[in-house]
Amino acid sequence: MGWKKNFALIALGRLVSILGSSIQAVAIPLLVLDLTHSGSIMAKMALFYMIPRIIIMPFAGLIGDRINRKHLMVWMDYLRGILVIILAYIAYKDLLSIGILYLSQILMAIMDNLFMIPTGAMIPDIVPKEQLTRANSIMGMINLIPQLIGPAAGGVLYGFYGIKIIFLINGLSFLISGFSEMFIEYHQNVLKGALTLKKVVLEIKEGLVFVWSHSILRIIVLGAMAINVFLSPMFQVLYPYTLREVVKFSPQQFGYLESIFIVGALIGNTLLATFFAKRDVWKIMKRSLVFVLSLVLIFGVLTLPGTLSRFNIWEMFIFFSTLLVLMGFLVQFVDVPIEVIFQRETPTEIRGRAFSILMLMAQGTMPIGIAMYGVLLDTMAIHKIYFLGGGILTVTGILFITFLPNVPTPEESSSQ
Repeated sequence: MGWKKNFALIALGRLVSILGSSIQAVAIPLLVLDLTHSGSIMAKMALFYMIPRIIIMPFAGLIGDRINRKHLMVWMDYLRGILVIILAYIAYKDLLSIGILYLSQILMAIMDNLFMIPTGAMIPDIVPKEQLTRANSIMGMINLIPQLIGPAAGGVLYGFYGIKIIFLINGLSFLISGFSEMFIEYHQNVLKGALTLKKVVLEIKEGLVFVWSHSILRIIVLGAMAINVFLSPMFQVLYPYTLREVVKFSPQQFGYLESIFIVGALIGNTLLATFFAKRDVWKIMKRSLVFVLSLVLIFGVLTLPGTLSRFNIWEMFIFFSTLLVLMGFLVQFVDVPIEVIFQRETPTEIRGRAFSILMLMAQGTMPIGIAMYGVLLDTMAIHKIYFLGGGILTVTGILFITFLPNVPTPEESSSQ
């Protein structure tokens, strides 16, 4: 029963810190747009976060295999809390600038990676293998519940009180999260020996060779590299620009739409943790992937000039709400099965490095998409961007599931 206590403590820490982060994640694009009204500057803000993450990814995995992952989790929560509280003070003094926001994005990217990659490798060491689908679904719900409250709260708090209160709430949430994580019982056989440049390269190479030689992980990486050029940057750059500058939703409506996406995701995770916990979710994942990618085309329909002129703001709100609930639901049937198969197929002694390589290769193409959307927003009608991206994503999804091999069941994996 000890694993349930440790799992609950990890979940509690995530619950508190994600609540603050989800409030801030909504407020930052609103702040940048209010200051600049520029899609390209918002794209640059995303790049200042994404590029440092990509650079540090392989080193974060290496650190996670050499330093106790629980300690990294606690340290990074405390450091992030201190950084965001400093931002709250700067905002209180009316000294906040785009340059300071760029710098904070870089620092947060480094600390986020040192938190997510090593500690993401902890779950399979704590949870029994046959419980991984259920545990990841529950963790998905824990990650999503504060996001249900946070975006709506972020829109409202930003609209009424400004960014300084949001920074303060987020900073305190990180400190509370770090405190709760101190009570996790976790033992790890870390890699030992002095690190030389040659050894760093060798150990990172081991993670790369493991991922690339694994037939399932290799296809997942290649598919994610292709998809992440168009999909993830779309929701970092194109989506907030669409809601605020094209459809003209208020900050409050923007926040509510973020929460509505989470409602769909919670429903999906609930079904995965209960009804689908012992079913072959891999087959369901393949169908869900193509469907969710093709839904991007509907964004193009909703942003057509004829659509925008025909429907009022609240009718558009209903259309976007329906689409986002469906997308949030289907995304879980893609993310959870992929996460479970990675955890089952990767030994703990290499999991940190393998996870970092997986993330590095999967997300390494995202800056290309962010830069691309930043340019296209200033040169092309937004509905045409959605049609272009959605068409490419749909074809990519079909190719991905065509070449993806079957995966072993938990029983087959355990017997290997």
